[in-house]
Order: sequence, then structure tokens, then C-alpha cells
Amino acid sequence: MPDEVGEALELAMEVFMQFEAPDYKPQGVETFRKDIIENAEFIDKCRKGTCPIYAAFNEDKIIGIIGMRTESHINLVFTKSEYHRKGIATSIFKYLLSEVKKNCPQVKEITLNSSPYGKNFYLHLGFVPLSEEQEIDGIRFTPMKYVI
Repeated sequence: MPDEVGEALELAMEVFMQFEAPDYKPQGVETFRKDIIENAEFIDKCRKGTCPIYAAFNEDKIIGIIGMRTESHINLVFTKSEYHRKGIATSIFKYLLSEVKKNCPQVKEITLNSSPYGKNFYLHLGFVPLSEEQEIDGIRFTPMKYVI
């Protein structure tokens, strides 16, 4: 069986470098790489399903992902560039939402920290900003939530 977690994280890094990194300081790119893509503890939790990654496929290739840090916090949303604006991430989000409702009915909201690039997409899904944009360790983000 191929390493789908590895493939998903490779996709995340590829799309991050293409669309997010231009808006970040070098420290932010390194923070993303170190804290997510190369974080052994996070990768292990993904492989065990503790931090699930939901994915869309075209044949046997991953074309989009949404990853969860906890049962109610999204930490990765990436779609290959050629599939942008085709409803891939929206479909994954709808599936993720149905899974959260089914498996974690106590969860009443989903949170995430939106990058500048992704903010309009999250607003379109129904997320609302919780504060102004912030920057920590070079990562620019707007905390947002979606009420289930």
C-alpha cells in the first residue's frame, strides 16, 4: 500500500510553496515545513488516524486534502493547482463535516487558522473570522470558525 500520508503531505508542501509561501517570510516557510510536513509526531498521528487527512483522488493520485489537528480543528487544506475552483476542497469539507457530525456529535464548531490566500474560500464555506490577521513564527493567519 502506498504511503498516502506522505503523498498528502507532499501535495501540501507543493501547493504551499506555489500559493502560500510568496506571502510568508522565510521563517514562516520553515515553520510550516518543520511543524507540519516534517513533524514526526504529527505524521504518526495522521497514520494512526488520530489526526485524519481527508483526500480527494483522481484515479490513484491525491488531488486535494483537508487535515485535522484535532476532532474540531483543521490544519491543512490544499488542492493541486489544476483542480482549483472545481469544488474539490468544498466536497472534502462537506464529507469531513458529515464525519464529524456522525463520529463526534459533541463538536459544535470547526476552527482553523486561515492563510491570506485561503481566507475568501473559507468565508465562502461559511467560516467567520474570530480576530484580525496575526503572525506567529512567520506564519500569517486569521483565526476562523464554522458553526455546525
